[in-house]
Amino acid sequence: MEVGQPYPYKGFWIRLVAALIDGIVLAIIVIFLAVLSLLFFRATLGEGAGLGMFFLVLILASLATILYKPIMEASGYQGTFGKYALGLKVVDKNGQRITMTSSFLRTILYIIGAQAFLLCLGIVMIGFTEYKQGLHDILANTYVVTTYWEGPVPLEDKFGA
Repeated sequence: MEVGQPYPYKGFWIRLVAALIDGIVLAIIVIFLAVLSLLFFRATLGEGAGLGMFFLVLILASLATILYKPIMEASGYQGTFGKYALGLKVVDKNGQRITMTSSFLRTILYIIGAQAFLLCLGIVMIGFTEYKQGLHDILANTYVVTTYWEGPVPLEDKFGA
């Protein structure tokens, strides 16, 4: 990267705060769905429907979590509510909005990286890579930049040109 060139990439700590905001948003959604399902099961099946409600909420929470990020990142917001609130967006190397397919791939890789990959190494590496990418960003070829960034992201071509 040339001296004086703007640095649009957003690092680990601000993305962690965005993830915490998203966790709160998802918790609100899950609680809302749990209350709705509890009311539905009580009205239709009676008091003994607690186990069924638990599994329904578990399924709905999983669906909400898996669909929340891809839908938001591929939308006009170009990021989840947490990213949007902190002035971040997810883009491809051309600085364009990512596709739903790319966003879904990024989310699945994020979930795997956050839960299974050597104690979150895929997430922690955001703080140490040149373009502030986690493993999910690298594999999906995406970048998290400031909302104000327009155009292609500045990448070195590794050939000195």
